[in-house]
Amino acid sequence: MSERTTTGFGNRVTYAGMDTLDGRTRQAVESAQGRRVDWSHVYRNYPEAAQHTAYASANKVPLFPTPRPVPLDRQLRIERLATALANGTPRDELIEMIDDDVLRRTGVAIRGKSFKNGETFGARVPVSGYMSPELTLFVLKLMLKGARVVPITEHGEEPVPYGISVVAPFADQALNALQITEGIARLGRQFLTPAQRNRYNDVRDAAITRRHEALAAGTDPGSLPAVPPELDPINEYASFLQNPVSLRDLVHDSYPRPKHGEDVRDDFAARLEADLEALDQFAGMAWVGGGGAIGDFGNNTRDWMLLEAFIKGGKPVVGICYGSIALAQVKDALTGVYLLQGHFATGHGDADNYTEDTATMNPDGTYNPAVSGAAPINLSDMLKQAIGPEQGGYVMELGQAPMAVISGGAIITGNTVEDGDSAADLVLASRLGGLTGDYFIAGDGRGRVLTKDDPAVERVARVIG
Repeated sequence: MSERTTTGFGNRVTYAGMDTLDGRTRQAVESAQGRRVDWSHVYRNYPEAAQHTAYASANKVPLFPTPRPVPLDRQLRIERLATALANGTPRDELIEMIDDDVLRRTGVAIRGKSFKNGETFGARVPVSGYMSPELTLFVLKLMLKGARVVPITEHGEEPVPYGISVVAPFADQALNALQITEGIARLGRQFLTPAQRNRYNDVRDAAITRRHEALAAGTDPGSLPAVPPELDPINEYASFLQNPVSLRDLVHDSYPRPKHGEDVRDDFAARLEADLEALDQFAGMAWVGGGGAIGDFGNNTRDWMLLEAFIKGGKPVVGICYGSIALAQVKDALTGVYLLQGHFATGHGDADNYTEDTATMNPDGTYNPAVSGAAPINLSDMLKQAIGPEQGGYVMELGQAPMAVISGGAIITGNTVEDGDSAADLVLASRLGGLTGDYFIAGDGRGRVLTKDDPAVERVARVIG
């Protein structure tokens, strides 16, 4: 049985007796007050628990009113700007497009304003797989407005883009909405390093050869993979990722381990202090997403040190898509409190938790698929736990794109592939246009100021006791 809800959630599926079990479940959880839940007070037997679990799972996330069997092209502005960048559109026209994006989405005018004092931003890029628009649009928007952007990888290696982000089309697994269109992919291809261009051309030549062989044999080549597009002539973008800075040269270590012995504390503190002081050369830092970010940034204590100093020092920090894993984990070194506590943030939600085709990238550009096919983390839950139950919250609206949040005027998070673009808009609006406080970009139109009661805000339950 299906029924409509009055909460804006859509519909829910029910069965006789489900409402009673819903009530028992909520009562058991609330009465536990943070202690273990005694599920025997809810369910009489396993079949009853299995049925209720299945139906509750079917109601877990909002769904579109009707199926979406064909990928939806949302005609996003990111495609228009990416195409213009790839086409070599004159600089003044590109800057005008950027200014329009910021004004349209935030209401902040930055026309005629630019970074003029040598401001340098860092871009942490996962070596084992980044999604191209999360990097390209973020970097180029800041650079066109006068900033210098420095790519940073763990050891100074060249990062590898996901093939699906440089060859269109690619549709989101959860929403079946196009995320990589030809303009976006073409710009991503222009960021391939010379070595990566050679590998790309090898793959393309092999695909062409297979088609010729199929035709010569009189077989239909239609079942073969498509031939990747021809690369544009090499331009200045190809050098951007060729020689990244090493994170380990910026932060030599994060904190001493027991094996070092107690006498090391003074020397260690002095070395780390020097590293962190030197990082004042950066006006801000972004962590770019893609599945590779889960492994590259997850539990990376050097990133934690960098983030802790930046957040406490009032420098803007940006987590794009899975890049927000770094923000979700960082804590105050003294008290252990999460530095996202009380803030707003966004990132992959429950509807976006991929159950198939998750992979990282090998240095040679080949895929390393996850055995289960699933992403190994639930980013939205990590963000909710870090934010806590009192202030702020995790922000999500089904089907919105772009979607990005600024919290406290300095902590910026982008939801998914499109949001290198919108995260850059929030950096520009705050650094050049004075945007402060908490703000939510939701779609290509005007966003809104965030409050804790906003319908897009979720948070973990408060434990009483």
